[in-house]
Amino acid sequence: MHRFLLLLYFSSFLHYSEAIRCRSCYSYNGQACVNAPDCESDVCLYEQLNAANGITHVLRTCYTKGKAYTFDDGVTMSNLNQCVTRTTRQGQYYVSLCTSQDMCNNDCRTEPQQPVQPTLPPVIPLGSVTCYDCISTDGTDCQTNTCQGAYCLYERRLTNNQMYLRKTCLLEPVIQLDDETTVSNVDICEVRNTVTSRYYVKICNDVNLCNNYCNPGQSPPLPPLRQPLVRCYDCESSNSDCFTGSCEGNFCIYERQLRSGTSKTYFRKSCSALAYAQYPDGSYTGAPNVCNIKVINDVEYNVKVCNTGNMCNSQCTQDSSAVTCTECSAVNADDCSGGTCQGRFCTFVRSKSQLDPTKTTVKKSCATSSILSFPDNTAYVDINHCQYKMLGSVQTALKACNTTFCNTACSDVAMPTPSPQNSAGLSSFFVCICSSLIYGLVLLS
Repeated sequence: MHRFLLLLYFSSFLHYSEAIRCRSCYSYNGQACVNAPDCESDVCLYEQLNAANGITHVLRTCYTKGKAYTFDDGVTMSNLNQCVTRTTRQGQYYVSLCTSQDMCNNDCRTEPQQPVQPTLPPVIPLGSVTCYDCISTDGTDCQTNTCQGAYCLYERRLTNNQMYLRKTCLLEPVIQLDDETTVSNVDICEVRNTVTSRYYVKICNDVNLCNNYCNPGQSPPLPPLRQPLVRCYDCESSNSDCFTGSCEGNFCIYERQLRSGTSKTYFRKSCSALAYAQYPDGSYTGAPNVCNIKVINDVEYNVKVCNTGNMCNSQCTQDSSAVTCTECSAVNADDCSGGTCQGRFCTFVRSKSQLDPTKTTVKKSCATSSILSFPDNTAYVDINHCQYKMLGSVQTALKACNTTFCNTACSDVAMPTPSPQNSAGLSSFFVCICSSLIYGLVLLS
């Protein structure tokens, strides 16, 4: 009896220690799996990551028996023959360590497989449009999927400095906000404020993919052309730079945030399908492959969107010829103050009515060149100095300069414009006085 039990134990040990064949390949975003030769091991691994940037990675390979699987947040898992799901800051994982049979790492199911039902074509409403259908919670734009419906929806919600973006289809032109109010206007980008959130909402059906953007009063960037994929760093870190993780996209993004007056720094590197990034105030970065610097409230943002090569988002170095300038605008004031920007030149533009000084506009900004012009299209030519021109009763002051914070306000120079009639009368007055003096001198002589 004891001998039988010992033999049974020994045969069971041989059975479970016998190697099995595992599938070995890698794929992303549902594309064809890049196959490597099948491998043999005690354990097979299936790993799927639905990353936060919208890219799906799937890895199938051999694994070492007794070695726990470690997620990116440090949590370990050693369950066998189970599909384990876990969500981290990188995205949602589906992981299986299996020993059940050869090629058991072909997939990862959390539920028993259901019979395959025939796929019916979706019911598309009459007059339908194609819309973007995606969600983003990490502050980036998304264009990963599409759907068809009667209307398209763009919804961007800002709550406690966190942004939630949703693009989808609607059957009816109405959505409800978190305070139970509704938005039902069509083809208009609306800004709505509730007690806890600020919404940017657009319901539209004028053209396909009309829910790509919603920016009141600002022209959107041109849609990006299809670009070849580049490999990028994919990581985030506080107070130190990061170079871990990778992803593939049309563009790479580098972002560094520095809070003024502190040493608190935040780094984030990721992939994007777009040639631009959006700041928290709704504005956009400039041309790609350039380091953009912008200050919003008390946070300085260094952002670069690039596609010059793999891992181009390693750092963000500003053009050595760039200068930092004041960026602001105001009405009924001779000067303004506010944020900062960087460019090759700083500019100052002020328009002021001499009849009503309260009708004054002023703007300070950055520019790539020193080319400025007055309202009558005459050119500004006195670089690094203020130049004035009077047109009617309105005085315009211009300045373009290329040193840091050089776009200080121009002096308020008085430029009277006497009428021709008064000038003629004044001339006659002086002629009369001169004639009288000459006549008096002749009499005295």
